[in-house]
Amino acid sequence: MPEDSSPAEVAADVAKGAVRVTRQFARRVRTAAEADGAGRSGLAALLTTHALCAAGDAMVAVALATNTFFSVDAGAARGKIALYLVLTLLPFSLLIPVAAPLLDRFPHGRRNVLAITALGRGLLAWTLAGSLASLGFYPLAMVILVLQRAYSVARAAAVVRVRPPALGLVAANARMNIASLASSGIAAAVGFALAKGPGTEWDLRVSGVLFLVAAATALRLPSRIDDPPEPRTESRKTFAMRTTTLLIRRPLVATVALRAATGLLTLGLAILLKAHHASVFHAALVLGAGVAGGLVGTALASRLPAARVARITALALLAPMLACGAAAVLGGTLFNAVAVASVGLGASLGKYSLDAALQTHAGATQVGSAFAKSETFLQLGWAAGGALGLLLSLVDRPFGLGGALRTIFAMTTLIPVAGLIYAARAHKDAGVSGTSSRPSTRS
Repeated sequence: MPEDSSPAEVAADVAKGAVRVTRQFARRVRTAAEADGAGRSGLAALLTTHALCAAGDAMVAVALATNTFFSVDAGAARGKIALYLVLTLLPFSLLIPVAAPLLDRFPHGRRNVLAITALGRGLLAWTLAGSLASLGFYPLAMVILVLQRAYSVARAAAVVRVRPPALGLVAANARMNIASLASSGIAAAVGFALAKGPGTEWDLRVSGVLFLVAAATALRLPSRIDDPPEPRTESRKTFAMRTTTLLIRRPLVATVALRAATGLLTLGLAILLKAHHASVFHAALVLGAGVAGGLVGTALASRLPAARVARITALALLAPMLACGAAAVLGGTLFNAVAVASVGLGASLGKYSLDAALQTHAGATQVGSAFAKSETFLQLGWAAGGALGLLLSLVDRPFGLGGALRTIFAMTTLIPVAGLIYAARAHKDAGVSGTSSRPSTRS
């Protein structure tokens, strides 16, 4: 660059360089999204819609967290979080009896379901921006959660329809999660900046725009996402967990256990670190380790075939058990971070194995209710773990921060142990009864 360049010319050169780098990055992202035939099958298009929805959900989550946790002291935060946990369970009272049968009955309208749930969240997020201090805050947040879960169920069913033959179900789900993590991570950073600057309401307004764009892209998804319309029959049944195969029950129990451990650590550690005014570095290291563990789980899942569900489930439970046990005995920031990362890793692997099992073994007319019921169990697990984390965060008064952290990690160790015991007994019972645990050839 010439030394006699004017400031305007320097700024123009910098802008051109930024545009060039952005275009190259976007080109590489598009190439990666369309790899293995995903561009022709429609998976890449679904990735775009999912990334936009994930970004919108992340900004809504930042707004809710700022309004219920970061803006108050630890004592008040416990009460607000307890109320929020109760309200997060209410959507699932609607998801099974209402959303699940609808999604099963109209599998030929998945694009419309994806678009409607995105559009509804966009309008509600914009409305919520003006209701942060009113009594309507929690009901509006609850409806957004209902639509978010309905979208998740429809999206999981749509992956089966657009998965290219060269890509297994676990790898396809992992690719969806990579898009979700990348977009939600960027959106969360922008959301925290907006919350610190113009205000939390701008998080919700930007998320509203993202959801509206996602709704438009959902309507442009390929028609193969929708199953062809079928004649109405009286024999159509919803998915029943109690009569399902071991190939689904085993990853379901493991993933519920891991989701409970995630809720316990997330809320328990967040309140303890806030109450004891932990340094930003300490809090970021411990809580950010969970995100890192989830990313590692995504990378591993993308390289594992769906036929290895049983092994994925065992790894998902074993790693958190060992790491949390070490943190409970040895203590220290490093061991705590490793334990949180292991739970993130296990929860990520467990969710992939569960999704692959449902997509493979649930009936074609029961995919909607199967995912709706699994999501309900997962949310119940997370809420139960979170409630236990709230209770355990109170033990810092007699035992101090160190003792409270050890207690939380010791309790977290017991959760995957229970999952492993169930998996071992289920495997033994299957062997005695002679039932085959061999997965379907569909991957």
